[in-house]
Amino acid sequence: MNHLANIVEIFSSRQGEGPLVGTPMTFVRFSQCNLGCKWCDTHEASILHTDFKVETSPGSGKFYIKKNPISVPDLNEILLSYENEYISITGGEPLIQTPFLSEWLPTISFKNKILLETCGVHYQNLMEIISHVHIISMDIKLPSSTGLKPFWDEHREFLNIALLNKKEVYVKLVVSSHTSSQDVEMAIRLISKINRHIPVIIQPASATLTFHETISDEQLNSFSRLFSAYLPNVQVISQMHKQWEIL
Repeated sequence: MNHLANIVEIFSSRQGEGPLVGTPMTFVRFSQCNLGCKWCDTHEASILHTDFKVETSPGSGKFYIKKNPISVPDLNEILLSYENEYISITGGEPLIQTPFLSEWLPTISFKNKILLETCGVHYQNLMEIISHVHIISMDIKLPSSTGLKPFWDEHREFLNIALLNKKEVYVKLVVSSHTSSQDVEMAIRLISKINRHIPVIIQPASATLTFHETISDEQLNSFSRLFSAYLPNVQVISQMHKQWEIL
């Protein structure tokens, strides 16, 4: 079946988050997200769009407009202009469009490495495409940070599936001034019971036009010490693309 995707934008930049920070990547940002974290900085990706942006030439920062939805052949034709080894599949939440991913990912060159950036909730969908993904950036959504219900069970299933399939995976947790120690301790227990050597990235929430609950250095250091007391591979990494003022 020929599935179609609804996307937001395609562009080339350096990865601004997590352990691959600074790595050149081609970003394919998919539309739709079922969550709505209060610190979200990609609200435009949470809904369907009639068209999407494509960088005129990789790294130019200039865009032209294409119509949604898009087919696998048309997406691959656009990506021929991009030479980065890494392709980041991001959103929104890309796993919402798993039928398209299942058709598209097997067509990508073996020379490319696929980074899946995900909220870590849709574990059933992950099983359908995991054989075509190389690295998984999985969020653990702390309810005191997101303002949402907890997803501990979904995160546990998601992480187990990633590791059972021997995928490279790291966990990212966004923390704010409202993040509770209880949520942090719950995340530590969840990770410890699965594999305490999983890389953990603590990411301080960035301020947006509608979000101002940024975390203090004192609170951030406290959470870092708490994680590091139980887990050996913990880093604090901010959203560097915002500091670099790049896409």
